[in-house]
Amino acid sequence: MLTTLPRLKGLLGPPVDAMGDEMLMLHIASASSAIEKRCKRRFKKQRYTERISGDRKSKYINLQNYPVHDIELPSDWNYEVLEDGRVYRAEGWPVGDHNITVSYTGGYVLPGDASEEQPRTLPESLELACLLLCQIMIRTPGIRTERVGDLSVTYEDSGFDGCLPRPVESLITGYVGRWV
Repeated sequence: MLTTLPRLKGLLGPPVDAMGDEMLMLHIASASSAIEKRCKRRFKKQRYTERISGDRKSKYINLQNYPVHDIELPSDWNYEVLEDGRVYRAEGWPVGDHNITVSYTGGYVLPGDASEEQPRTLPESLELACLLLCQIMIRTPGIRTERVGDLSVTYEDSGFDGCLPRPVESLITGYVGRWV
């Protein structure tokens, strides 16, 4: 998950304690999942395997879950792993549909997985986006306007019609994958 329970509790303050840890963890999991879905990638540092179609015309293949820490490709291929999860090969890639299998360790050390040996590497903007989305989900459950005199409440739709709230979108823009 892109943030931790103590971080969320610190942001929301004491009134949120009434919700219970289980409900807050559900919000964190939901917000993390929504952000990963929007970015078309996973952020957790772990082992991934992808099957990619090769093309001699393109000298690049794109891996979804960057940054890439190590990679397994045939040792006789000359290639270079670039910072943004792209793998460059001067002579292009063998042509075929899903003919290249790439196993690699990619992603970030998440806040909940951090240790002294492996400190967190998840960009702060991604954690902030998760915290902000949790806050929005908890504090505004569909209520757009309220009025106390003669009690009037206006509800809005979820607002998440394939899009996240603008402040969250602006924080994650640089991490959205390039895949269709």
